[in-house]
Amino acid sequence: MNSPKRSTDALAAMAAQMKRTVVTVFGSAALLVAVSPTAKADAFLSLQNGATLLSCNNSTAAGVAACVAAGFTTVLGGNGIAFAGAVGGYSVFDLALTSNSPGNPALGFATDTKTAIANVSAGATALTVLFAVNNFALPAGSPLTLSASQAATFVSAAAGSSQNFVAWGNAANTLGAGPGNGVPVATPDCVNPAIAPPVNACSTIGVPVLFARAGNFALNGREIINLNQGGTANFQGSIAVTPPSVVPEPGSLVLLATGLFGLVGGRRVFRRKA
Repeated sequence: MNSPKRSTDALAAMAAQMKRTVVTVFGSAALLVAVSPTAKADAFLSLQNGATLLSCNNSTAAGVAACVAAGFTTVLGGNGIAFAGAVGGYSVFDLALTSNSPGNPALGFATDTKTAIANVSAGATALTVLFAVNNFALPAGSPLTLSASQAATFVSAAAGSSQNFVAWGNAANTLGAGPGNGVPVATPDCVNPAIAPPVNACSTIGVPVLFARAGNFALNGREIINLNQGGTANFQGSIAVTPPSVVPEPGSLVLLATGLFGLVGGRRVFRRKA
């Protein structure tokens, strides 16, 4: 039979162990909260042809209402935006800006996929698309490797029809898009060779660069599309950030630039990041 003193000592030891366990659990929970990425992401998308400019910023309720009125589909604080409709002399069957903000340990990305872009009456003028997604927290570390790629399928377009795509990594974490909004990565122009189907397609990859960040960051891009009047094509531009010292394989970037074409079909409703 155990003595009262031995029982008391055992109870004291058990209490101390439980205290250590509780401290460890709460300490781990606090650490997880401290390193968990920000849940909320915002997105921006604009399309312009000539004097016609349509834009969407889903960072506020008023902005979302304006987005819907202009023909966009999105949600407050969502990490993507969709559009279908006319922009000046161009028509857009489906445009989908998607991302995985706040990212994951291996990859953060933003991709703009455009299906059945048609030059209806724009003559020799271009369609310019700007997009941005912010509040990327992952991958961790700095500098990150910033990469960009693009792809195009020229359904019925003249030789020389093209897309110019430049991407930026923005340490300021704003929804600004285009020149002056971060570290750029340019991709060679994607030009229609117009040989014969299915060769009327192209994909290009930019040279990866190092992107320094101090906290959350944004990714943004600009696409300038030139189609002959009457021409139709599908386009995509992709931005990716990977952990320090990790450069994506060229084949992986090509897959990123082409793999989402099959996923586009109809309008989307983008969820808020949970």
